[in-house]
Amino acid sequence: MALEHSSDPPLEFADASFQLIEAQSAFTSIDDGWARWLLEARRLLADGGLLQVGLADQSAFERLTGSEWDESRIGMTVLASLNGSGGSVVFHSEWWLRAHLGRAFEVVAMGEQGGRRAVTLRGRAGPISAADLERPEPGEERELAAASANAAYLRSQVDRLARSHRAELDEQREDMNRELMRRAYAEADLDWARRGPLATVVAAEYEATTSWRLTKPLRAAGKILRRAK
Repeated sequence: MALEHSSDPPLEFADASFQLIEAQSAFTSIDDGWARWLLEARRLLADGGLLQVGLADQSAFERLTGSEWDESRIGMTVLASLNGSGGSVVFHSEWWLRAHLGRAFEVVAMGEQGGRRAVTLRGRAGPISAADLERPEPGEERELAAASANAAYLRSQVDRLARSHRAELDEQREDMNRELMRRAYAEADLDWARRGPLATVVAAEYEATTSWRLTKPLRAAGKILRRAK
């Protein structure tokens, strides 16, 4: 059964309704309320049932941050998607999953499953709350390191977007100046045609000017930055 649900849990199913629940992409984008949804999945699992959770790829992390994947600096790391949707991409390290999800689930398998990162879980018995899942692991120094790194990654994304937007604005400004210059040359040509020879110039001369040549690398960089988003 495929299910899309955007409201908060619980879902309209009885306890222990399913032997297998697959969440291939849900937890790669849920940055708020993830613990409640995991506990809802545990409620819906029959005794011995399995929950398969898809995880965001390391290559996507490296593409979004420009940094190498380092387990010690990634717990539950939340980044901006940079695709214009305004959404988030959530990354999980193995140590963080075992520490936090292990409080409510037995970790059956973790790693590449079907060509992508995933973790397979089996529910544990006993009461547990969303706050229990969310609290930092006692004595785990990587919790603070990962949180600090997450802030740095987000700052880097903001700086990267700002540079991209500045490059776009500079390119648009230069294109506008070029168009205005072309129109001015066209006016001069019309004057020449109506009233005789004047000092006629062509748009190619503008492209050879110092301003146009000096800003050409900036325009090229702007295009590369937009493709990298």
